[in-house]
Amino acid sequence: MCDASINDALPPPRRKLVPGMCIKCKVTKPSISIRRTLYCKDCFVKASIVKFRAALTKSRKRVELPQTKVLVALSGGAASSAMLKLTADFMNMERKGTDAEPPFTGVVVGHVDESCLFPGSQEDEICAIAAESGLPYFKVALEDVFAPGEGQLALLELVKASIAPGAALDQFCARLVEPAQTDSHADQLKALFAGLTSATDKEDMLEIVKTTLIMRLARNLECGAVLLGDSATRTAVKVMALTGHGRGLSLPLEAGTESQWFHGVVVVRPMRDFVVKEIAFFNRWTRQRAAFVPTFTTGGPRRASIGRLAEAFIVELDRDFPSTVPTVCRTLQKLEPRAEALAARPCVVCGMPAEPDAHAWRSRLTISNAQDTEQLPVPVEASAADSLDITSCLCYSCQNMLHHTTPGTVLPRFCTTQLQNAEDSTASANNHNDLRAKIEEFLIDDSDGSDNEH
Repeated sequence: MCDASINDALPPPRRKLVPGMCIKCKVTKPSISIRRTLYCKDCFVKASIVKFRAALTKSRKRVELPQTKVLVALSGGAASSAMLKLTADFMNMERKGTDAEPPFTGVVVGHVDESCLFPGSQEDEICAIAAESGLPYFKVALEDVFAPGEGQLALLELVKASIAPGAALDQFCARLVEPAQTDSHADQLKALFAGLTSATDKEDMLEIVKTTLIMRLARNLECGAVLLGDSATRTAVKVMALTGHGRGLSLPLEAGTESQWFHGVVVVRPMRDFVVKEIAFFNRWTRQRAAFVPTFTTGGPRRASIGRLAEAFIVELDRDFPSTVPTVCRTLQKLEPRAEALAARPCVVCGMPAEPDAHAWRSRLTISNAQDTEQLPVPVEASAADSLDITSCLCYSCQNMLHHTTPGTVLPRFCTTQLQNAEDSTASANNHNDLRAKIEEFLIDDSDGSDNEH
């Protein structure tokens, strides 16, 4: 009797692996191999759904995200389209339970229209993909980054000051200007990217503008979280590209699974465990459509930009060594934001932490022609009386980007807001120091008090 009761309490034995069959059901021939693991079509789709739900649940627990409305950022690509379908199914599957609560109070879809820069973008296809999900759909245009907000009238224009071939004599100055009434927002956006001289700088600025618009849309819709469709392959490429840009300080914030850097909005990347091959087959077998998303380096050589070179490097290396992408992603998960990064003020351009000594560090690392440096004139202050020195308000990567930017380029409107916030925080700190100096003689030293007690 005891032996029988013990055997009944034990879990059923696991089914042995059947060579040449699906690892899950073990009765169907496999249709796909993922990291040398064989799946049939149905088991692969089910495993993808379970993996996505587990990743999203773990992220919610790690950041202690309460029930709130979330925004699914849809670019139209394969990864974001798959994330949209998985999120919609996740909400529906949770609501079917009688006791289970929905993971979020609501889900909306957000998209940034890039047709101003890329006329060939498939915006109609992206709208159709969002409509199929049955979720509320909101779209903002890329040129809206120049639209005036409440209390925002002036723009920041770069002023030619002292720009050397190296970095030791760089001085980044800007002035507040009023936009011309005849220039449309689309014209201002095109002028911004025309002032950037390399494809790398254009890709960086495009990513900054899109992130800013998505975060602004999430706040306007009162969303507490934003879901981004960065896959494992995309994350590995991003790690290499950001490292090449000198963004190591902000790497955990820009590529991590969760990020709480943005005020009031938590960024979650639930597709971090999917490689591009998994996403492609999931979309194919679930009949999930995806759109073509062009970039500045589409169809270009592998050396067209740092991001394009990092992509070619990761993809070719992962082809021969399939553990490349998972290894890079696991290494990224071990990185934690440093205390000085969380305490640093945001960069005026990208909004990421700006290192206080970024200019000095850049001067030590940059190599320039000594003969050319000797012939340069002594650095002069900006000629205009209303010019502002924004060097200390820029991170290392944005200093490199603006070093090659054409003088007279007008920055997006959010740069004015971030500069104003930086000045307000600096003034507050200075006022605190001044107040401390005035009342210093009236304060009792802790060491004196401790001596008196003894």
